[in-house]
Amino acid sequence: MLTIAIIDDTEKWVLLAESYINKMEGYSVIAKLSDGFDFVDWCHHKPIPDIALVDVEMPKMDGVQLTDFLTEHFPSIKVIAISSHTHIEPVEDMLACGAYGYVTKVFDMKNLPAAIIAVANGDVYIDPVLQLEGINREQLMADRKNQKRFQDKLKLSTKQKEILALYTTTAGQKEIADALSISARTVENHVKTVSDKLKVVNRQELTIKSIRNGFTRLARIFD
Repeated sequence: MLTIAIIDDTEKWVLLAESYINKMEGYSVIAKLSDGFDFVDWCHHKPIPDIALVDVEMPKMDGVQLTDFLTEHFPSIKVIAISSHTHIEPVEDMLACGAYGYVTKVFDMKNLPAAIIAVANGDVYIDPVLQLEGINREQLMADRKNQKRFQDKLKLSTKQKEILALYTTTAGQKEIADALSISARTVENHVKTVSDKLKVVNRQELTIKSIRNGFTRLARIFD
């Protein structure tokens, strides 16, 4: 039995995704969460699912940020993006950050079961409804890895990278501490160390510099 988490802030899509999965043999839903940060918290305290269905556009921590974080810290989770956006840019963003699949919500995610089966088998799945060809996940991921190499020059620890990725969301410091099972003081100390290395003085500057240097990504939302 493969386990699945659904991370989406719209109940309609959560229920629809769950209804598809309930009809599939060998798969079960173990988590339904409305935000990426809530799923980070889940992963630190509860059983990690095999597959995560991740909405691209969410509050606090969007799907691109979440996928980037999971690839770095929970690489066993295979992400499938679910989104109303049908442009190539969000597809490339999600795959670059490590997603294995992308399913559009257009036509009520009818291809979600096929995506789940493909990704469970280790394949990359892009919804044929999008009519996108020639997307190379491996190349996108390689380009993303090159973006993050500045981190290595700063010699950030694994914990500092983890805190930095969460600090650039809108989650509060206590929320971050609770999610990582550390004290707020520990978060504060790590943030100060990273801020000193990056030569920034506040959270806004830290977020901007982190994004510019490829430490974290934000979803590019298109009309």
